[in-house]
Amino acid sequence: MVYVEISIVVSRDIECDCTTRYNGLSHEAVFQRRFNPDTNELYVDNPADILGALGCCGALKLKSRNADGEVTIDEGSHVVAIDSACSANGKEANRAAYGVYVGDTTPNSVSELLDEDLPQTTQVAELVAVRVVLRMAEKVLDAFIARGGNDDGDEDAPRISKILIITNSAYVVDGFADWIYKWKENGFKTSTGKPVVNAEIFRELDTLISKFNHFHIPVWFWQVKKEFNASADALARKPLFGEQKVPALVPFVRDYKKFPKKC
Repeated sequence: MVYVEISIVVSRDIECDCTTRYNGLSHEAVFQRRFNPDTNELYVDNPADILGALGCCGALKLKSRNADGEVTIDEGSHVVAIDSACSANGKEANRAAYGVYVGDTTPNSVSELLDEDLPQTTQVAELVAVRVVLRMAEKVLDAFIARGGNDDGDEDAPRISKILIITNSAYVVDGFADWIYKWKENGFKTSTGKPVVNAEIFRELDTLISKFNHFHIPVWFWQVKKEFNASADALARKPLFGEQKVPALVPFVRDYKKFPKKC
């Protein structure tokens, strides 16, 4: 697998040769941050179960069906679910925490209190969870860069091809998929001229997402119903309320919208 560095324009209106494909995706799909299996080009013509897991460690991975009808697991994909929780939302004694769910049996899932020097809100906790996910993936990307951007002949070298972040937070998905572009145009000011709340971390993570995009790695955000995010929710609640049962992630299939309210 060889990547060639190119100059890119990171914007909502992507300027590129959209006939070129990387990691099996067009440029448009790489830069499209909102994930929707009904329109994502991995699934629109070849519906399939969306998530699978590696047998060796239980890490979540993307599944897709190729043009020949074969279902494959993309071992280079990084799939995580995130959530946040608060102990006493809106009160002085409030503490916030976050959970990062990587898979049923992998030891890499995260369950942490938000640093005390940060605003103790669910929104900040969600953004910190995104940061944790992207920093973990960045280590793999940086190792790839250090190898000269070439993994040919090294089957054991860690790879990264796609990042999918599952969340029930509209704030996170809308923030990175829509609002961020207008904020950058307006100097991170709202329509009323006020500074954007949590602008610093949004700037940091937007820059990091652009780094992945530069190497044709999409960072997708998938907003799901809260009941489908119970695994990350349990991890987020654990530091605040003690031991929690962390359920296996609901298998995400093509008709995930039709899942019963209680699973």
